Amino acid sequence: MSDYLLLGAENIDQLFCGMPNGCEPAALLMGLHWKGEAQNLDYGAFLEQLPIAADYNPYHGFGGDPADDVSGRFEAIFPEPLTKWANRYGRARDVSGADIDQLKDMLTEKNPIVTYVTVGFETPVSEAYTFGRALSNNHAVLLDGRCGDLLHVSDPIDGPYWLPVTTFAKAYNARHWAVELL
Repeated sequence: MSDYLLLGAENIDQLFCGMPNGCEPAALLMGLHWKGEAQNLDYGAFLEQLPIAADYNPYHGFGGDPADDVSGRFEAIFPEPLTKWANRYGRARDVSGADIDQLKDMLTEKNPIVTYVTVGFETPVSEAYTFGRALSNNHAVLLDGRCGDLLHVSDPIDGPYWLPVTTFAKAYNARHWAVELL
């Protein structure tokens, strides 16, 4: 199959590590490791360097604690601060707005992509927070493969797997948020 491409990134299980809200850091570290960056850091050491937003706003840094759910906080880090953090270890760029064909092209360049989707690729659920609206079922996975009408992800909750492009699109297209690792 000429369209088959699987980078084969590692998988970090955020739940096994006790981090129910640690999907973006896990997806980022999987991609950095695949690119040969941050090799001296395991998930725990990487989380110690996580930029926490003083105002708990995920547009400014991580909005809380990846190990805990705190009422009124949104435990996530959005693309702009994630990209800034990624650039401490390697090269990354915020490619939010990219469509799925553009993501596939990035994979062709052998660049894994942290993509913002929903837990279990369920229908996006938007809720109001102090910083604005966000998806209450927010999740991030590392996109690391493609084959025809399938995409491959390394999911920090459910492990690595293939899924239909249409299933991926249902969750990804709610925001079109992504960070490419160069």
